[in-house]
Amino acid sequence: MKVLVFGDIHGLTGKADIPTVDVVVEIVKRTDADLVLQVGDMGGHRPFSRPVHWIFGNNDSISLMQAFDRGESPVENLNHIRNGEALTFRVGEETIAVSGLSGAYDPLYFDFKRDELEDLGYFTEDEVEQCLHLRNIDIFLAHGCPSGLGMGREPDHGNPAIRRIFDSVKPRYMFCGHGHFYREVEFEGCRIYSLDLASKAHYMLDTQSGKLTAFETDPTIVEPAQQ
Repeated sequence: MKVLVFGDIHGLTGKADIPTVDVVVEIVKRTDADLVLQVGDMGGHRPFSRPVHWIFGNNDSISLMQAFDRGESPVENLNHIRNGEALTFRVGEETIAVSGLSGAYDPLYFDFKRDELEDLGYFTEDEVEQCLHLRNIDIFLAHGCPSGLGMGREPDHGNPAIRRIFDSVKPRYMFCGHGHFYREVEFEGCRIYSLDLASKAHYMLDTQSGKLTAFETDPTIVEPAQQ
């Protein structure tokens, strides 16, 4: 299966004054991938030509996140993966399972209960607990990385809560946002990737070969009328 994956999308492209999300919309329109995933911080939210499965980051619209949390679908083809939910996708004879944890880590929010907080852009301890039961997950999405693996500054980018999920779930692949740089680690048979900003690169995972290929993001694919 070919899986197109984006890191953080918020902001403008570096080469032109174009919102990165507009470029991503065009990339999704042109892709031949079987599945499209995004690791949070989409920032601006646009309708897509095909389903994009996504977790919340800490720079997504609070009102939009609340609408998705109520079970609404306010943006065409933008689908939120709920915490601890396992989605299965099948292409031919291959089936893969995808799950995720929405939000970034912040010690000010972590010990609260979810119903005590309006901002869904930061995860709580009870939401981490919702993920620990997961098994046989091929791809896990997180807006942050597991701690202790050299994946970035701790405890903001690499943090113990996501490490707990990693150690319990042991997904084949974990894709992480929030850090705005590319890094990869293989640990106990699992591959963890911190993804660069979508304004710089996007990625294609071939689940058969296990190869992840990075492509430079070209803002000029957006037509002038779209800007």
